[in-house]
Amino acid sequence: MNFKKIIISIVALVFIFAVIVFAQAKINLSKIPNGTYLGNYKATYKGTRQGDYQVKAAVSDGKLTRVVLTKSAHKSGPARSKEAYDKMIAANDIYVDGITGATWKALLEDAFTKLTPAK
Repeated sequence: MNFKKIIISIVALVFIFAVIVFAQAKINLSKIPNGTYLGNYKATYKGTRQGDYQVKAAVSDGKLTRVVLTKSAHKSGPARSKEAYDKMIAANDIYVDGITGATWKALLEDAFTKLTPAK
């Protein structure tokens, strides 16, 4: 095996490992304790309005019951987030197909990973 094939094999293995780890890191709402949690996200990438976003998300008995965007870097944020969050609540899953914008998922991932109680 030459050096190039070894490097390609290593990169492929690392990629496969990363995909497996990421797939297992999804939020399982049934494991989230009852409560309302605060999620924060700072958008810094091109193609979106950069700035701070914040959400309050409630879980009861393993069900996503309420999500409210409390801080948005742009004025269309509340309307866009409501549509996304209504779909997530209906599906009881934050990984719903057809929701555009990583910001909405990232806010809930932050809330349910850190479990910071909302005031």
